[in-house]
Amino acid sequence: MSQVVAVAASILLARFYTPREFGEFSVLLATSMIVATAATLRLEMAVPLAGDDREADEVASAAVAAVTAVAGLGLVGVAVYASLPATSVGVMPWLIPPAVAVTGAAAVGRMVQSRRNRFTVVARSTVSSSLVQGAGQVAGGLLGWGAIGLAGGYLAGRVWCAAQLLDRIPRGGWAGWWATAHRWRQFCLLSTGPAVLNTLSVAAVSPIVAACYGVTVSGLFAFATRILTLPTALVGQAVSAVLYPKLAQLDRDGGDLRDAVDRTASGLAMLAVPCFGLVAVAGPELFAAAFGDRWRQAGVLAAVLAPWLAASFVSSPLSTLMTVKNELRRLLLLSGVETAVRVGALAIGVAGGGPTVGVACYAAAGTAISVYYVRWSLRLVGVPLRVWLRRRWLFLSAAGVSYPLLLAVKGHIPGLLFAAGVVVVTAGMLGWAGAWLYRQAPARPAAPAAARQPAAVSG
Repeated sequence: MSQVVAVAASILLARFYTPREFGEFSVLLATSMIVATAATLRLEMAVPLAGDDREADEVASAAVAAVTAVAGLGLVGVAVYASLPATSVGVMPWLIPPAVAVTGAAAVGRMVQSRRNRFTVVARSTVSSSLVQGAGQVAGGLLGWGAIGLAGGYLAGRVWCAAQLLDRIPRGGWAGWWATAHRWRQFCLLSTGPAVLNTLSVAAVSPIVAACYGVTVSGLFAFATRILTLPTALVGQAVSAVLYPKLAQLDRDGGDLRDAVDRTASGLAMLAVPCFGLVAVAGPELFAAAFGDRWRQAGVLAAVLAPWLAASFVSSPLSTLMTVKNELRRLLLLSGVETAVRVGALAIGVAGGGPTVGVACYAAAGTAISVYYVRWSLRLVGVPLRVWLRRRWLFLSAAGVSYPLLLAVKGHIPGLLFAAGVVVVTAGMLGWAGAWLYRQAPARPAAPAAARQPAAVSG
């Protein structure tokens, strides 16, 4: 439901805002995400690892206190800068500290509710915050507020989400939040760096795109990733919210993680292929039809990014296994290499070829990195990548033939015939994936015989 709201809002927002305004908003959003990732000290990821619920509450309180303190310092910094002579500060910088606070607080609340299996609370807050954000951004567009309308709507949605999630966290541990953070200092030191680098080079790469190719291209890039990450938000985040606490619990209890990781990787891969394969072969046409012709170039970038986002769709939920298995030192080293490779690949287009070439190189680097993380995750639980691929070889082979074939005939056959081919392939792959997922669902236990008998009517 949350993603239905997001799609409907995107169709309207594409008419109300220009690519440049989306670019300005994406820079603000990326900045707040990067700062919030560092400000929580990654203590929200320690919540599922805590030994009991009391310690989990203390860790969550410490994370909220830390991000609140950083946001407060940020407001002071903006105020000091605005007071300098001959300095002009617009509205957008003032919105960054509040965005940092509510983004970090919402992440903490989600982890606490996920640890306690309160997924109904998570779902309700997600849907309602999407409605608030969408309504706020549409209202900002109608009023002609530009990027401030996008930022204000986002901020309103995050405030609503954080308030709902944190309202159900027992109050405790606020006074000793620094002692709690100190107790988890090794986790904080080793996990914050990789998280910030990953956010900088993946989720919040818009400022780098803007520096390389301009704010307008950054807006096209941000809009393309906004639409392409809808499947990730719909399925990937939900899987992560369930998988990470479950893996942490299994690991604490000495259970076997192999089946959970193996089946999660398979299910995500089978969903990723039809969702992102459709965009890879028909991205420009889909974006132009849904959002208007001025967003066709965003569709081109989406088609180029599709293979990476398909691989990332699988690797992102699985990557939480590294935290469960305490592979933080290796993760820190790899994150530095990963960021350098991604940013370097994105900048290739500056030397020649333009933004499309740069984004294509960025996507190729991201695909290779995501495949490596999938391999690493599977190997941590004793499943070699070649064995996993052998189990899914028929599905992956069908995809490896059908989508390249569609790309090869595109433009050489009538448009209706090409569209029919895309529909048939997508429906077939989705049906295949759906049938496999249905078979994985646990069978419901049969009702006791007594329960199946109709109750006798007295009198």
